[in-house]
This record gives sequence, structure tokens and C-alpha cells, in this order.
Amino acid sequence: MDLLAHRRKVLSELQAVSGINPENAVRAIQDELEVIEAGLEELKPLPGSLLRTSGASDAR
Repeated sequence: MDLLAHRRKVLSELQAVSGINPENAVRAIQDELEVIEAGLEELKPLPGSLLRTSGASDAR
């Protein structure tokens, strides 16, 4: 399971908890999700750019 999916699962579970106030934990997880999603967005290749794979060899 990747980090983003794990954090979404934890958030869902925290929001379903009764008998305690998980507000601070929920807020922390939501903040982490924003950071993860922003990082993933930065990693996306720009339109028109060539995506290099790790298996590609450099011509030298």
C-alpha cells in the first residue's frame, strides 16, 4: 500500500471513531495528505516533455 492510500485509510478510520475527539489527528493527517499530493503533482512530467524511465541508458 502506498503512503497516500495508507494516509487516506487512516483518515477514514479516524473519522469513524466514536467516544474520542480525533480532531487533532484528523487535522494532522489532512495536512500530510496535502503535502503528499502536492509532491506528487510536482513529480508529474510537464506536458510535451519526455518521461525518462529508470531502465533507459544514457548515450555518452
